[in-house]
Amino acid sequence: MTAGKWRRLLPYLVLVTAAAITVGYVLDELPATPSGAAPAASPSPTPFMHSDGLSDSHDGYLIQPVTMPAKRGKAIPVAFRILGPDGLPLRTYETIQTRQLHLYLVRDDASGYRHLHPELTDDTWTTKVDVTDGGAYRFYAEFVPRGKDALGHPTVLGLPFLITGDTALAPLPAPAPATTVDGFTLTRLDGVAHLRAGRGQLLRFHVSSAAGPPVLEPHLGATAHMSAFEVRTLSLTHAHAAAEAPDATLTFHVEFANRGEQRLYLEFKVAGVVHRAAFTVFVT
Repeated sequence: MTAGKWRRLLPYLVLVTAAAITVGYVLDELPATPSGAAPAASPSPTPFMHSDGLSDSHDGYLIQPVTMPAKRGKAIPVAFRILGPDGLPLRTYETIQTRQLHLYLVRDDASGYRHLHPELTDDTWTTKVDVTDGGAYRFYAEFVPRGKDALGHPTVLGLPFLITGDTALAPLPAPAPATTVDGFTLTRLDGVAHLRAGRGQLLRFHVSSAAGPPVLEPHLGATAHMSAFEVRTLSLTHAHAAAEAPDATLTFHVEFANRGEQRLYLEFKVAGVVHRAAFTVFVT
């Protein structure tokens, strides 16, 4: 080959050599994959969060209102259906805490809490509720469909309703180390310590009275119940006390997803009577 032809080919040879060097470098830097090995799996999807009552549907289930409160009063009728993934009314449920469905009520200022137990007739749940003031309210229906794991997270669906007219909104009480209800004093054993979001923690409350620690009786299959509402969104977290309550001390295992204030309603039973205490807890 003449010198003139080499001069014309030289730029192309430089480009080919540079490309070969680049490819070799990249292949050397990439992690090796064993021969015949399957490609690396994609990252696992974010775990599906359990329901918190802020939606009327979850996991294929839908709550359908039939009769909702429209004015203030005593013993106002409430009726609703639960529809399954097939669109038909759900008629069979697992038993959780001695009931097939628990119904909670709270107003948008985190007050007016009620814990109700509707009755199922054919395909419709019915109950009655007292609504003594106006405002925006929400029902929370908690249940486990028949055939699902009753030890897992129940399904919680929400139904909002509005009572018009003048409303006396309740200010949120500040966190306090103790509260008194019906002659019983409940003391939070860690005072007003902040909890940490996204972390499992223990909340412990000591129950006392002038006569000394009371004998706590089982209430709906548990030592005590706690319904916690995130003040900003009103999402519901429901917890049950540990099976043992030494010296009338209730222990709850809780985990709150978000920072902010939580309004807690504790239910416990003494001498056949259910009592309800409330606490505000701050989560950071």
